[in-house]
Amino acid sequence: MFHSDEAIVLQLIPHKDNNAIVKLFTRNSGLVSCWISSLRSKTSGIRSSGLQPLTLINSVIDQRETKQLASLKEMQISFFPANISTRIEKSALAIFIAELLSHTIKETASDNSLYDFIRESIILLNDTKENCANFHIVFMLNLSNHLGLLPHNSFTPQTPYLNLEEGVYLAKTPLHTAFLYPDESECISKLSSLPISSFAEAEIQTALRKNILHGLLKYFEIHASMTPLKSHLVLEEVF
Repeated sequence: MFHSDEAIVLQLIPHKDNNAIVKLFTRNSGLVSCWISSLRSKTSGIRSSGLQPLTLINSVIDQRETKQLASLKEMQISFFPANISTRIEKSALAIFIAELLSHTIKETASDNSLYDFIRESIILLNDTKENCANFHIVFMLNLSNHLGLLPHNSFTPQTPYLNLEEGVYLAKTPLHTAFLYPDESECISKLSSLPISSFAEAEIQTALRKNILHGLLKYFEIHASMTPLKSHLVLEEVF
């Protein structure tokens, strides 16, 4: 069954004989992995250059119950993030965001609100002239809100420790090590309500940013069943 859908490219995985699998987050079908035959064929209308992470495409997908994988039959680029691909810091952010999404979006059902948020974030990252050092932190907090993973309460002077395992702010440190200290917890609580469009308003020092990033990655591993990422190591070198 053929259907057309707008999609966000998350990952392209090459296979032998010029074939590939592309992981897409589509507006109407959610997360879809598609087989691509003869990616480098002269007669193919699909090019790997158009399937870079966070590229927005209009796709034609053949999805049948009898096949384990859908097939990407046609594609047209609807938005190519050219400024991301030519800026080191934006490129590092794009790789991180694509890996984060690939490991956290599990549902195959559509989620238009989540799709629109990711789409808006890609265009914002591409077009912005602001310092992007804290973009990924605000993005992760917005993403956790869309996934229903934000902590159940807020930081206060009486509850200054964020328990990463339980997703609550506590008065005292828990008996395990999966928690954040008051400076980190307060920053996360304040930024949790900041929309991605206002990411430049976030003010986080380098050392604090690193601790918050590690804490949020741990939080996603616990609450989104995310396997550990690798791309954040590049971010720590860039920012």
